[in-house]
Amino acid sequence: MILDYYCTDHEIVCCRVCISNEHRLCQNVLPLELASKDVRKSALLNDVMEDMTHLITTLHALDNNRQSNLQSIEKTKSIITKQIRAVKTKFLKQIDDLERELTTSLSSLQRKHEMEINKQKQEISQVLVNVKENKNEMDFLRDNGSKNQLFIFLRQQVTNIHCAETKIQQIVSDSQEFDITFDEKKDVKLESLGSLLEIVQPCQVQYKQRKCQQAQINAEPKKRIVGFERDTVLKLNTDVIEGLFSVSVTDNNKLLITNAASSDPKLYVYRDCKDYETEIRFSSAPFCVAVIPGTDRAVITIPSEGSIQFINTTTMTKSVKVNMGFRCIGITAGRDRIYVGGKGGTIKALDTNGKILKTIRQISKDIYIMVYNDLQDHLIVRCVGKLLCVKLDGTLVYSKDVSGTGGVTLDRQKNIYVVGFYTSIIQRMSSDGENCEEMLNKDNDIDDPYGMCFNNDFTKLFVINNDGKSVCVYKCK
Repeated sequence: MILDYYCTDHEIVCCRVCISNEHRLCQNVLPLELASKDVRKSALLNDVMEDMTHLITTLHALDNNRQSNLQSIEKTKSIITKQIRAVKTKFLKQIDDLERELTTSLSSLQRKHEMEINKQKQEISQVLVNVKENKNEMDFLRDNGSKNQLFIFLRQQVTNIHCAETKIQQIVSDSQEFDITFDEKKDVKLESLGSLLEIVQPCQVQYKQRKCQQAQINAEPKKRIVGFERDTVLKLNTDVIEGLFSVSVTDNNKLLITNAASSDPKLYVYRDCKDYETEIRFSSAPFCVAVIPGTDRAVITIPSEGSIQFINTTTMTKSVKVNMGFRCIGITAGRDRIYVGGKGGTIKALDTNGKILKTIRQISKDIYIMVYNDLQDHLIVRCVGKLLCVKLDGTLVYSKDVSGTGGVTLDRQKNIYVVGFYTSIIQRMSSDGENCEEMLNKDNDIDDPYGMCFNNDFTKLFVINNDGKSVCVYKCK
């Protein structure tokens, strides 16, 4: 059948049969001639043309990106090939150096033993000459001398022979048979010149539907926090607490608090951010905890084991443990990446299953606290005396002097809240690091604070206070 009708209710072109069978109740069925009137001037034509142009532009960009990636891999292959040859040359030079060292040692041993043996040969020659001279003189006296002369000479030779025997015994006792052998190392083998690290990153070309981009509406402005009001102190399910380190809130509104004291290595869990629910014990002290947004999982760092461990935030049970290969302390997470920092300023990027994707080494100091700014794709990193803003490729955006080490968190507008451990002050800094103001201090009972975080609707701020012995709650105004 000919398609000669358009149902605006279902936005579909149809035929007469379809109208009678499937669109009898539709109120807006138009003849195709009427529906297509002025189509060349319609917004539909413009939208479809712009959508196609957007698709073509994105596909060209993707194709260029793939071609650029191919060229990059080819260029990288050439560079790595040269690096491998350089490593090979380095190994060959080391082998030559070892050969020269062994040859020098061989010559030195040879000279040492030659000198000792030649010295003994001289002593032997001297004794031999004396004995031969005495023997020749005795032969002469035996054939030509008188009995008296021969007798006197024989008596002299008894003494000479005794001296010669003593000398020979000394030479024999001092003599050693020297030999030099080469103990070839049986297990000498070169297994590898290095290893290849495959780095996987998301494609830089992103596709967003054009209509979705156009459909943005002016959302209601997010309320800015103007101050804080002291609320309460969290009632902890223990009498003795020391070493509280990090705090975070799950998507299902559970408060997670790590206890980094080696005597009590636990993660405390409070439902609705106020009532004790349970606790999880670890083999070693857990330091920092981060919730993976949009999931029922969190992840903690265990510095003494150089590992991280996943937590199911629904069942509150331990899950997979991943060895990071270095002492890791700070951790933060986005929807598709986990970032772990620690000893020597090392940062490693992982996927949300714990697979290590790449290593960033651009920070010189040890990293204690990290937070991810998903709006700007920046990492806010806390070292001793420093707050750093770092891009995901390790490039430093800015650096600020701060007091000691301590917690860092972000509000709705991505302003940065920074703990001053020694000053007992919490400051708010703009995301660009330019503006800074004091928000809480000792007048608000802040005393040696450390980890902190907001709840999910940014109505409360939780602060580990009193040098890790309590958790104070502040209302946001």
